[in-house]
Amino acid sequence: MEWASLVPIVGLVMLVCAIVPLVWLFLRRRWLARNGGIFDCELNLGTIADPRWVLGVLRYSGEDLEWFRVLALSFRPEHSLRRSAARIRAKVQPVVNGVDANQRLVRLETETDAGAVAWDLAMDADAATGLLAWLEAAPPSVGRFTS
Repeated sequence: MEWASLVPIVGLVMLVCAIVPLVWLFLRRRWLARNGGIFDCELNLGTIADPRWVLGVLRYSGEDLEWFRVLALSFRPEHSLRRSAARIRAKVQPVVNGVDANQRLVRLETETDAGAVAWDLAMDADAATGLLAWLEAAPPSVGRFTS
C-alpha cells in the first residue's frame, strides 16, 4: 500500500478528532440547559488575595444551584449549593483581579459539616439580578424566613 493512498484516511481521522469534542460540548450544554436555566458564570477557585477564576455555567436545578466547568466532559456538577443554606455576603462591581468591569461579583456563603464555605461568582448584571432574586424567593416551606 502506498503512503499517498493513506493521506485521505489520515485527513478524515484528524477531521473527526477535531469535530467530535466540539459536538460533545455543544450537546452537553444543550442537555444542561434542558434540565434547568443556565447562565455563564466564573467561579473563583483560589482565594480573594490570589484569585483563580474558572469559566463555567450555573444551573438552577430545583432547590440547588449547580456549577459546571465550560470545557469539561462530565454531566455532573463540580460544585452544588442548596438554596436554603445559602447566604448573600456581598454584591460588588469588580474593578481588578482579572474580572471584566461589566460583570458583578456575588459572594455567597453556605454552612457545611466542615464549616462555612464561600463562593465568589462573577457574572453579568442581568444574571446577578436573577440569581439574587432566585435566592431571596425561596418558598415558605424551606424555612429560611421563620423567626
